[in-house]
Amino acid sequence: MRVFLTGGTGLIGSHIAALLRHDGHEVVALCRRDSDAAFLQRIRCAIVEGDVRDPAESLTPSIAGCSHAVHAAALVYAGGSWPTVREVNVEGTRHVLEAAALAGVRHTVHVSSVAVFGTVDGPVAEDAPADGAISKSDLYARSKREAESVARAVEAERGLGVTVLRPSAVYGERDRLLTVRLARVVRRRMAFLLGPGANTLPVVYAGNVASAAVLALEAGRGGATFMLGMDYPLTQRGLLEGLAGGMGADPLLISIPTAVVRSVAAVLQRVGVSAPGTGHLPLGRMARLALGENPYSSERIRRELGWEPPHRHEEALERTGGWLSRHPEAVDR
Repeated sequence: MRVFLTGGTGLIGSHIAALLRHDGHEVVALCRRDSDAAFLQRIRCAIVEGDVRDPAESLTPSIAGCSHAVHAAALVYAGGSWPTVREVNVEGTRHVLEAAALAGVRHTVHVSSVAVFGTVDGPVAEDAPADGAISKSDLYARSKREAESVARAVEAERGLGVTVLRPSAVYGERDRLLTVRLARVVRRRMAFLLGPGANTLPVVYAGNVASAAVLALEAGRGGATFMLGMDYPLTQRGLLEGLAGGMGADPLLISIPTAVVRSVAAVLQRVGVSAPGTGHLPLGRMARLALGENPYSSERIRRELGWEPPHRHEEALERTGGWLSRHPEAVDR
């Protein structure tokens, strides 16, 4: 395959690029002029300059000759206004997929998120409608739900096969969001668990998301949607201890009672406070995800595409912690 990739300098995109190159495929990565493409260059991706905000007609020449595409670029709880987030996450999706169709791409994978479901009260099956309540302030979730609608509209109008992947929260090497926030917590002498810390979190490793994306490219199933809610079970305590071990840290973990976490989160959300360091993520949603059991499934992709995540969390957390130790600038900035 010759794969056109957006978001290659980000967490999920860089792992997809690395796996594709490892498997012998060509990767053409769209990068903004000011982005750091050193990793992509090191693994011998072809770099083309551009932006998902560019019109489809401007992007099409860069995609010419590619057989497949992966759209992984997005602003993920990065702050900013709704027009800014929508321009990248929604209109950017339209531009990339329309350009892929114009360039004759056979199949595209669109990386979405379980955030499209909004508020959920229990386990979410693969066929559950993505119509739960989304806070007006949760710009990322709003934009990803709208972007999925755009992807399906382009698929119908242009005849471009699109597979949608919905991962839960993602960690791994080269992350600049969740992983570095957790690293700042576990490198202290004391770190806090929200509740007992024994609940299974909606968290997946980026390398496992990449393996799902490559499977989806190879399967080429237009109209399909697969949830990547869980690769392997991972508790809150296991996440912090595993990452700390990879970093060579050994913090004392102290549990904050569940009732206290929920009460404080509810009060702060009412006055408009978001989760620290996560842009627009509502505190109530963060508390529900941190305290409850993982409600999201991955059964369909396991059953229909044979997804067997290649990386266990023990290995993945050690690798991620090691990367953070070698890149302290990512944590300190």
